[in-house]
Amino acid sequence: MNNKNKNLFFNESEDEAVIVTIAPGTDDEFDVEIIAALEIEELSQEYVAVLPIDPVEDVGEDELILFKYSEDEEGNPEFEGIEDDEELQSVATAFEQYFSEATNELYNDEDYLKSIGSYVPGINIKP
Repeated sequence: MNNKNKNLFFNESEDEAVIVTIAPGTDDEFDVEIIAALEIEELSQEYVAVLPIDPVEDVGEDELILFKYSEDEEGNPEFEGIEDDEELQSVATAFEQYFSEATNELYNDEDYLKSIGSYVPGINIKP
């Protein structure tokens, strides 16, 4: 993923989500927030996990959708559905591991533990 798109999709502002309209190989467009991107070397492909902003057919509420990610000659993002079941399973497993590790890091981070009192008054956690 080029730096322009990384900065666009994963801005540092926690106050504002970046909403992207995609139409992956269909005439149906829908808005999503890109949650994470992974490059899987074994598959020689980059993938993104997105969260639909509004309900999408056949997708449960708060359910992520996985897409192949690429860029055209001008660096514009392109999203493609994952058709192969084995590839989809490999990608889903990689994202599950990524989110599991990210969650563990978040909850083991000393700064997070120190600041939890601001989210839950009266709670202090010592690392």
